[in-house]
Amino acid sequence: MKTIRKYNNNIILANDRGQEVIILGKGIGFQASPGSLVDTSLLEKIFVPQETVHMSRFADTLSDLAYEYILLATKIVDCGKELLHGNLNPSIVVALADHFSIAFKRFQEHIVMSTPLKWDIRHLYPREFEAGLRGLTIIRQERQVDFPESEAVNIALHFINAEIDATDMSITFKIVAITSDIIGIIKDYFHITFDEEAFDVMPFVIHLRNLVLKYTVNPAQHDHNTDEELYMLIAERYPEAAACCTSICAYLQAVHSWEPLCNDRLFLILHIKRITETLTK
Repeated sequence: MKTIRKYNNNIILANDRGQEVIILGKGIGFQASPGSLVDTSLLEKIFVPQETVHMSRFADTLSDLAYEYILLATKIVDCGKELLHGNLNPSIVVALADHFSIAFKRFQEHIVMSTPLKWDIRHLYPREFEAGLRGLTIIRQERQVDFPESEAVNIALHFINAEIDATDMSITFKIVAITSDIIGIIKDYFHITFDEEAFDVMPFVIHLRNLVLKYTVNPAQHDHNTDEELYMLIAERYPEAAACCTSICAYLQAVHSWEPLCNDRLFLILHIKRITETLTK
């Protein structure tokens, strides 16, 4: 591997068999210059490019952050990837490192921030929350800092954000809040309780996440091909689930100014029917 550009003493852009990669390593850029061989004995992490990432710009952003937080973030992200088995937007490393620069300062100053979505994250996104808990373990091992469990929620939010490829954390907060509201409507309508982490409920939670993402990110790019005849048939066959779906749509219209399409309402009815039917067996 040969150096293309040095960003600082710990980050360089290199050529690895014709491919640009970002290399992290304590002191790896100290004597690096364009065209020089990379001292691989100092290598700690390699970022391989993805289609959505401009490597030079990504390296510029990393170089503005404290190296200790970048390295900590990469270890937590690598651990989370093993658990989540999915693609994550690589910008999660930058976002987490930036978050840690604030979180560690707050911890040192004994500032405790409230986490209003703690229950929602823990139950609606158990795998991401577990990734957050594992992140806390890494922080304790690497930095000997004992963050409260609420910090696992913050880390989980970054994983959720990276999974849905959102550029704004507010979208992730919105998805979690609306998903929780919809599940609350179902529970109230049928006067039932159920475990959001249950195997037969999780597909519905994932469907809700995709539905909210659809109406949040690209509200004008919906597929308007609907099967109203099929929707009416399903609504007539499952009247209680259809009535609950109507309540959900009324909430989405009143609070978020969304009008779910016919096909979206159809799938909501089917999911509601399946969940409630399972609970009453």
